[in-house]
Amino acid sequence: MRSHLTTLLAAVFVCAGAGGAIAFVGGEHLEAGGSASCEQYRPGNGFGDTNHCHTGPPGQTGEHPPVVVPPASHFKPATASASVSRRGSARVHCPFKCNIVLRGRHGHHKVHAKVTLHANGTATVRLSKRALKKLGRGPALLVVEVNGKVVSKRTLRLA
Repeated sequence: MRSHLTTLLAAVFVCAGAGGAIAFVGGEHLEAGGSASCEQYRPGNGFGDTNHCHTGPPGQTGEHPPVVVPPASHFKPATASASVSRRGSARVHCPFKCNIVLRGRHGHHKVHAKVTLHANGTATVRLSKRALKKLGRGPALLVVEVNGKVVSKRTLRLA
């Protein structure tokens, strides 16, 4: 009888010493409290399974997830810029790798010059003297394209 009493007391002390490690669930709603798993521990970020108390770290209310990254509408993609000179050249700045084409047109005459920029930076694209001569005299339209998109246009008076 004495050994049974000793075993029973030892079991009670072990359970009492476990503290909040044994969580007794009370009531239908876990968020209502009364449970060591809801009051003492904070698993997850507060947005987990509705069958458990996921309140997250201290200071978090559990109503809305924290916003870490701004929405996509706040990001502005880097764009290329270009300026066309009067002499048939264009200075293009690209914040990324790009294929640059300078096109010239006068009537049915068309010419072009291509440059590939392998990293971000600035490049100068020029129409050769021969290409400018091919366009002839009068107004010529120069168009700068970066990766297939028109970045800049300018009409020049060729002599």
